Amino acid sequence: MTRVAAHLIVGPREEPFLEALLHSLEGVVQTLIVNDNAPDPSPHARVFAESSFAREGRLVMDRAPFTSFADARNRVLRLHREHDAGAWAAFVDADEVHGPTAARIARRLHLLPDEVGTVDGYTWHFFASFDWYISIERRMAFFRVSDELRWEGAVHEHLTGLAPRRLVVPYVYAHYGHTLDVRRRAEKELQYADLGAPGKGLAGESLDAIDPARYYAREFDDLLPFRGEHPPAARATIARLRPALHELHALADAAARAQSPAVRMRNAVRSLNFAQRWRLRVLDPTARRLVAP
Repeated sequence: MTRVAAHLIVGPREEPFLEALLHSLEGVVQTLIVNDNAPDPSPHARVFAESSFAREGRLVMDRAPFTSFADARNRVLRLHREHDAGAWAAFVDADEVHGPTAARIARRLHLLPDEVGTVDGYTWHFFASFDWYISIERRMAFFRVSDELRWEGAVHEHLTGLAPRRLVVPYVYAHYGHTLDVRRRAEKELQYADLGAPGKGLAGESLDAIDPARYYAREFDDLLPFRGEHPPAARATIARLRPALHELHALADAAARAQSPAVRMRNAVRSLNFAQRWRLRVLDPTARRLVAP
């Protein structure tokens, strides 16, 4: 079995799904390598300290100020090499939660030929709700570590030096970053804009006076009903957060149910396209072998 390390960066904001993410990585990766660029005391210190990775000596922690996303990820990549943490890495964010299929994929990475540099899955992008999502997007889940790798880009960073072939598997996991309060989303937009990424901006509004209905109007038109099951590792966090997020989530629910017939028809087609996009990956025998029970 190939050894795999998870690569994670976290900043100064609290991450409500961090504990769920770490639980979902148990049995998937042997090592967790983190760049925590929050100032002392880090809001994540307790969660990391209580994780099985810390208790079992499988946590490698880097504490350094944030300069860019590429710099943070390159620091983690350097630690991976210094600690000889394995031939593969899992690319994870603190607002994602994996399902049981991830462990099956990780256990079988050693079966892949050398020309496969990445294994991509898909993420449900939940939006202003745990019951509605706006898209299912392809995303790099695992990558083969080599001396040629380097992250580039201050924001929306990308990995260079990968082996040429990308394998895409029929596996979907959850992204919850846009289910939280609207101010958090606006702050992220501002941070990305400062790093050079385009964003919608605040149109003169202050962070304390954002109108969620107007700020999210376009996304509310794209809401699709979620009829699956949340990853087991996420369910306790979802139950804990629902009361505090009730007002925003009720707004999203009302907006989704008020979609016009034309928008609903368009969204039905989008939902079908998303489902086919990831389910048809099972036709690739190599992909099918990686996710099989």
